[in-house]
Amino acid sequence: MIEYQDPLIEGRLISRYKRFFADIDTNDGVITAHCANTGRMTGLLEEGSRVWFRKQPPGRKLAFAWELVEVASGVACINTARANELLFSTDLSPWIADVTCVRREPKVGSHRFDLELSRNGQAVYVEIKSVTLCDDSGAGLFPDAPSERATQHVNLLAEMAVDGLETHLVFMAMHTGIQFVKPHRALDRAFADACIKARGAGVTFHALRAEITPHRIQVTGAIPVELD
Repeated sequence: MIEYQDPLIEGRLISRYKRFFADIDTNDGVITAHCANTGRMTGLLEEGSRVWFRKQPPGRKLAFAWELVEVASGVACINTARANELLFSTDLSPWIADVTCVRREPKVGSHRFDLELSRNGQAVYVEIKSVTLCDDSGAGLFPDAPSERATQHVNLLAEMAVDGLETHLVFMAMHTGIQFVKPHRALDRAFADACIKARGAGVTFHALRAEITPHRIQVTGAIPVELD
């Protein structure tokens, strides 16, 4: 579970621009916040949407960082780093049996995975994908922009599985409107095909959902993954 140490500050979105900047209207005037999301953020950028942001530590280029947005379909966490932080702080054994968390960002060859777990001394590797694109059916679609890097990650998981290592990909639904998750085939066919191939190679796919509020974010359970 993630608990915000200091209360998030509420405002209204004006715009997100140059990928990393968001202007937000507050009771004290307009501020510019860091946007820790390199995706398109489809469906999350409507002007006037209710948003929450936090103060950054001294010395940062921007004094504030954008965390949450509320849209008609639910509340989403736009800070993609939170998915990894959330799963590192969560007991994953209900979904990946009998494991304990060892460390974040373990290096295997030239690649850094998101999590290393352990089961009876054997390493288990996990890649995490933060999902915020929610369509009208409640599907969480990943990615929200073509991602050659994400496809490479899946292919590497498959190669490791063929070599006998246990590998998992977890889609973390960081939007409360998401009811199930599937690859965004219409946008990134290569990623969707790589997922099906990886499943056949032995990679296990999961999707988890979260309760997201201005006070905390916590995993509430598993939801379906549809790869086909």
